[in-house]
Amino acid sequence: MHSIDSHKCILTMSPDQEPRLHIENGDQVTVQTMDCFSNTITDESQLFSTVGWDKVNPATGPIAINGAKPGDTLKVEILSIEIGDHATMTTHPDFGALPGTVEERTRIIPIRDGKAHFSEDIAIELRPMIGVIGTSPATDSVPTGEPRQHGGNMDTKEIVAGSTLYLPVEVEGANLSLGDVHAVMGDSEVAVCGAEIAAEVRIRVTVLDGRPLPLPFLDSGDAVYTISSEIELMDAVKESTRMMRDWLSDVSPLDPTDSLMLLSLTGDTQISQIVDPRMTARFRLPKTILEQCGVELP
Repeated sequence: MHSIDSHKCILTMSPDQEPRLHIENGDQVTVQTMDCFSNTITDESQLFSTVGWDKVNPATGPIAINGAKPGDTLKVEILSIEIGDHATMTTHPDFGALPGTVEERTRIIPIRDGKAHFSEDIAIELRPMIGVIGTSPATDSVPTGEPRQHGGNMDTKEIVAGSTLYLPVEVEGANLSLGDVHAVMGDSEVAVCGAEIAAEVRIRVTVLDGRPLPLPFLDSGDAVYTISSEIELMDAVKESTRMMRDWLSDVSPLDPTDSLMLLSLTGDTQISQIVDPRMTARFRLPKTILEQCGVELP
């Protein structure tokens, strides 16, 4: 099995980057990641303002998959996520869902006994997830802190061990990178970060011919999600809904109108994050509905 060290990382996803690792279609890879502060915050006296933007949201990679070509789909199975023994959170008055209402503060959160210990009285069940994961865009150079159609900083808390993420291949080899793991995070990430933590992620990567799914697309095991990131949140909500509706009407006997009616009865609009340059929404549909429609995933 292949492995890649966390120091082989990038801060932008772009089409002209040299891969740090080459693998074959269907291979497994162990990816070591730094936390979103590049592991630079070690105690609560260090505030976010002491961390330069050139150290925020590193993603380990890129990983090139031999045979992946533009127009293909990359299937990324998240096999396991192992996290460190402490997580870090910061706040800043200029960032988050409520700017101007919080102090600049750092909190170190111990991880033990399967929980994140926010304080002596508050312990939170762990649910490690990947915040940044994406392929190289076709033309633009996009910071790893920003989500777009190639993936990136989607901060979607359902990207956990046991889930499968589908991403577009826009350059030869796809050039997959990932990082920004959280020990636990709530939807929307309102304080601008989750429990940021270094991790070791094991994945299996498979190349699919063509684009059988709207991308990015997530299979969590019991549900599927279409994911959209737009400058305005309502645009992300509409686009993730359209993606699911159009795909369902393409692969099932339902026409677009009946598909939207079914989504209105059984689906859910959910907000992944509202604090990045582009906001991310996802549309959830239970797989039991897909089964009744005779739809299978690739």
